[in-house]
Amino acid sequence: MQNLSFNRWIIIIIVVLVILANGRTLPWPVTMLTLALSGGALLVLAWRAAGWGRIGGGGGRVTYWRGQRIELPGRAQPRMVGRDVWAAVTYALIGLALIAAAVSVVLTRSGI
Repeated sequence: MQNLSFNRWIIIIIVVLVILANGRTLPWPVTMLTLALSGGALLVLAWRAAGWGRIGGGGGRVTYWRGQRIELPGRAQPRMVGRDVWAAVTYALIGLALIAAAVSVVLTRSGI
């Protein structure tokens, strides 16, 4: 996601807003998928802004010596500092709100 240019982000935001603005005329699965995918993307951004990296990535180094694999621990990386904390929290809260809205759309349409 970091390879996307600023112009593409603006286009993506405009497309999402247009879909959500026309939510009453579009089929409900389109609205639900837009909300869920947007929320999921923001949760991924929150995960990356927090500096936790890949899921399951140990951050260590692997080397081979005389045919044996040796796993070495990685360097301790600094935890969240400054605005990264607020960026991660903001992304996570907005992402969770969008996913909750998607669940609400599904529950409303299914009659629960």
